[in-house]
Amino acid sequence: MGSNQEIIDRGIVRFILLRGVLAWGVTTAFIVQLIMSLTSENGFFEGLTTSLISFPLMGVLYGYVTWMMMLNRSRKLK
Repeated sequence: MGSNQEIIDRGIVRFILLRGVLAWGVTTAFIVQLIMSLTSENGFFEGLTTSLISFPLMGVLYGYVTWMMMLNRSRKLK
């Protein structure tokens, strides 16, 4: 993983897509579906489409908030 400045230089869109949508959103969607399939009578693939839409959308917000926190920390260190 690069330094904060390297991440900032790559840009907010890339950060949100990689960290928010893919790393958080898609991963969370699969984990939630796995837990739901183990704790209910629904199968893993029931609701997977909904999870793969809703969690990555929330990942956009997560990525944005994380980006802003990283920028604030970076500015304070300068």
